[in-house]
Amino acid sequence: MSVRVALPEGVRCAVALSYDLEMCAGYSPTLVNHGRIMPPLRDYTLGLCATAEAFDVSLQFFYVGNGLEEPDIDYLQEILRCGHVIDNHTYNHVHLSMPDTELLRQELELTNRRLRERLGVESTVLRGPGGLPGGLNMLYANQQAILESGFRWVSSHMDSTMGLYDAEHDAAAPGRLQAYAYPNGLIELPIQGWMDRIFFDFHRCRDLDAQDAWRRRDGHQPIPDNWTCPWTRPTDLDDWIAYNRAALDYAYEHRLLWTPVWHPYTHYLHDPDDRALPALLEHARAKPDPVLVCTVRQAVGFLETAA
Repeated sequence: MSVRVALPEGVRCAVALSYDLEMCAGYSPTLVNHGRIMPPLRDYTLGLCATAEAFDVSLQFFYVGNGLEEPDIDYLQEILRCGHVIDNHTYNHVHLSMPDTELLRQELELTNRRLRERLGVESTVLRGPGGLPGGLNMLYANQQAILESGFRWVSSHMDSTMGLYDAEHDAAAPGRLQAYAYPNGLIELPIQGWMDRIFFDFHRCRDLDAQDAWRRRDGHQPIPDNWTCPWTRPTDLDDWIAYNRAALDYAYEHRLLWTPVWHPYTHYLHDPDDRALPALLEHARAKPDPVLVCTVRQAVGFLETAA
């Protein structure tokens, strides 16, 4: 079954920017990923929401469901009150390729139940943790478990060619990995281009030992004022902003839907002053023809299937 993107009339291109909201394992002394968000990261996330609102834009978050066991989820309720969107990112940040299909089903259904009970949210789109170079292709039982857990759309297939060639190749990411349907009708909306965590903490990491030492000593703790990341260069944030502008330019030129994936925690560390989001939104607003910055929930509404 083929899938095509039908953008709204009058829109030149669309950007479905989403954030995976979690306490990343790569920043954890115990290498455990969870959704119990520390207070400074809650504040940073609400700051991202305020930035988006200043541009009349809603943000999409995919949330690790075990954080919904916390008594205080006021910040999540505030995100929703301000018109942003929260969807399923599994309960324990498990890969969608996991061999235990029944456990995957339990992860998805428990998160759906907690989202419904605690936030009144009916999740419709699933983000696969970590990203998979081949998506869910050949994983037929997992596809079926996802579909039977109430999802028609999944975002899991990542672009594994980033950084292998040149800057032009990276900027052209919106033109690769177009949306497609699995045999059972589940629709994949791939992750296009650099994910922030891979860009900063792998591709631009200049001192892996420094990163590991920070993780063991200070991971999952608030960063102090004027903290400087010891494993990247000061210019890497400028390069990150330039890359995202270039990818938007490519999507604009070719009239595409672009689906980048960011993390509040990664930007909290590498962009504490929140420069990247307003830079991208300003770049979109400055285009002569309309650029729609939307949620993934909105973006899947543009996907049309044909036998």
